[in-house]
Amino acid sequence: MGACFGVSGGYERPMWFAINKEKPEYEYSYDYQNWFPSVEFETKNTINNVGLFEMSPFSKFDLKGEETFQELQRLCTANIKNTLGSITYTQMLNNDGGIEADLSVVCIDKNHFRIIGPAATREHDKFHIKKYLSKNIIFKDVTEDYCCLGLFGPKSRDLISRISNDNYSKEIFKFGTSKYVEINGIKVWAQRLSYVGELGFELYVEIKNAKKLYQIIVNEGKNFHLSHCGMHAMDIMRMESGFLHWGHDISPEENQYEAGLAFAISYKKNVDFIGKEALLKIKDKKQSKRFVMLSIKNSNPGQPLLQHFEPIYLDNKIIGNTTSGNYSFNYKKNLSYGYINTGLSNEELLDKNLFIEVGKKKFSVNIEMKPLKDKSFRLN
Repeated sequence: MGACFGVSGGYERPMWFAINKEKPEYEYSYDYQNWFPSVEFETKNTINNVGLFEMSPFSKFDLKGEETFQELQRLCTANIKNTLGSITYTQMLNNDGGIEADLSVVCIDKNHFRIIGPAATREHDKFHIKKYLSKNIIFKDVTEDYCCLGLFGPKSRDLISRISNDNYSKEIFKFGTSKYVEINGIKVWAQRLSYVGELGFELYVEIKNAKKLYQIIVNEGKNFHLSHCGMHAMDIMRMESGFLHWGHDISPEENQYEAGLAFAISYKKNVDFIGKEALLKIKDKKQSKRFVMLSIKNSNPGQPLLQHFEPIYLDNKIIGNTTSGNYSFNYKKNLSYGYINTGLSNEELLDKNLFIEVGKKKFSVNIEMKPLKDKSFRLN
């Protein structure tokens, strides 16, 4: 299908798909990238039709045992849902309150939960979880047992309803829930989640059935203008949606208040989760370091090429650095995430002179008050 592959966590994974019979190879550049036309097509087609993403490298850990729920409550900051099919977005912290892991916890069955996290942090997350996990819990890394295909876009529900007799309506299959479904005789664990900010489903299937499921989706996808999409498209779309990435935007150096993730903290649960004591000490304090979203004024794709660790200026003073960068073809903006250290609020910064420095040149930027994409997809 014209995939150009990259590597994450030891896995080959499609980064982008060549179009117009071009060679699927990187031509390295410090500005405009040769894969931009492909990713422009992939991101635009996903928001208009449906995109198919290969997400198998995402790490997957199964935890089983009568004390699993209580153990997860102790490891996680959020209040883990203990009902079949429920999904909880959460972080795990160290004792100083730094973010050690960013993941989803899924209730598969009674006393059976699955933790799903980024591909690149598989060993890191595994080490952190096992470090604190009780010996009574059965822990199994099932990453290589399951393929995951992401089906996202406004036509994803129509497509999947054509290849499965299960009910995918918004009333029955709500956002943040999951269940077993059957697609042409194949048992699939389907999750209504989306890292790209569109209506869609994560489909987990045993490796032995992965190719068959893929072919079924692609064959029916011809009726819905389905496109293959790579990790560059996913990275751009998650930034449009305001979703963070562990290792870039969050790490053990940040806490949830600095990162704008306080919504994933539950003090109501009757558990002293790891890092809780450290969070309580800073809970009511104004954070000097905080996460921001920026966009470069009057910019075109690759002009400049944003990545990460570029200095952020207020007038002539460095006040922080970027953590992620990409060009949004859907919104025609050069996007950047970062952290700044200033006493001024976002509202106060709106009429200030903010810059990002790339290649010793300063580019004027706007501060974005909210993600470019709204979250209405959760209600669809």
